[in-house]
Amino acid sequence: MLLLLEECWKRVQTVLCERVGTATYEAWLQGLRPVLLERGKVYLEAESKLAADRVRALFCTTIADVLSKDFGTDLKVEIQSREEDTFDDLEVSPQRPVIDDGNRTASLVLQSLLPASRTRADSAFVGAERLEFGGDVAPSRLVPGNLYVFHGPPGVGKTFLLQWWRRQLPRRSMWFDLPALLKMFQRVHQDKRVGELHDELCSDLPLVIDEVHRIANKPALQSFLLGVLRARENHSSPTVLSSRWNPKDVHDIDASLSSSLLAGFVAAIDRPGPLGRLRYLRALEGTPSRNGRAPQIEQLAQKIVGSYPELRAAWASSRGHTLPPRYLELIDPRRVFQRVCDRIAERFDVSVDDLVGRGQGRKLSRARKIMALMCQQQGLSGGEIGRFLGRTRAAVSYMLLSLQGELKKSPELRREVEELT
Repeated sequence: MLLLLEECWKRVQTVLCERVGTATYEAWLQGLRPVLLERGKVYLEAESKLAADRVRALFCTTIADVLSKDFGTDLKVEIQSREEDTFDDLEVSPQRPVIDDGNRTASLVLQSLLPASRTRADSAFVGAERLEFGGDVAPSRLVPGNLYVFHGPPGVGKTFLLQWWRRQLPRRSMWFDLPALLKMFQRVHQDKRVGELHDELCSDLPLVIDEVHRIANKPALQSFLLGVLRARENHSSPTVLSSRWNPKDVHDIDASLSSSLLAGFVAAIDRPGPLGRLRYLRALEGTPSRNGRAPQIEQLAQKIVGSYPELRAAWASSRGHTLPPRYLELIDPRRVFQRVCDRIAERFDVSVDDLVGRGQGRKLSRARKIMALMCQQQGLSGGEIGRFLGRTRAAVSYMLLSLQGELKKSPELRREVEELT
């Protein structure tokens, strides 16, 4: 399809020049390049943001008309700028969400829940609009209420988007995936301490619950969550839930809970669109996506219509034997951190949540220090380790320094660490 679009684009150049005039054509249209054709929409790339804005405002209708006549069917035109994809600033996996039509609503709402000063300083969405809000501390919400439910199929980045948002929060927040919340609920129910868990979740802190659709067929937990949501209605802090399905489509769920979820702000997160796929693949590819493999990347973005894992697998396959060992880990430090975190959790019999949490027991603290050391040995910087742990770089440096002192005093600990590393 891309080859067909490129051939069509070559054919219509003379007609475009005649329609807008030679000087205008050379100034604004000659530098346009076709990159995608999908679902009746042609995506063209301009050389700069200024050129993209100018063409979008003045010539989109003309271009669409000329292309439609050549193709024999009605087409729409979307103009993007090459500057919108600043390759050196892109982080893959992505480390920062790629924003496009599939998740734009959710990302804008989440960004509006951040303090305005952080929104201005840390707005790092790849391809997203930068938002400005009044005030330096309090967020300026786009929608009323404090309950937000985002739903979509697997692999569209729901959890990743919420994790990114949580890292931008200037204060502590609470995070549970539904299976972990169920285990905790069962444990406190057995110990007759359900009230303590209820009070914890009802504290005026941001609360995120991932995979909330898994609450189906769990009536006791549904009743508990309904009580928590009602108690949090007047909080200033948001309650953010993610689900595979819209709340109305979750089976075997209490009608009152379903109604409460639907009363919040409900938005879908869909699979990445054409521009989202292109940005993501360009980020994965890195510098070669600007030169040698640019056509292959553009064709892959058009061919693979699916989730981010599917895009990543197709991209890795397209690289064949030229992909360095553990390349995805090299370009995605979170993969390294997660692998080390899982290994440490298993070795020291602690949970991953506790490792990245705030607990300070001796056993947990030592496991966390060893994890930081292993991450450093795997090539992660102190800043990266701190970001994933929710701590400062200085705190990570102190952890490593403290561990070095313990290693000098304890041969047993040294042997244990050597076996792990």
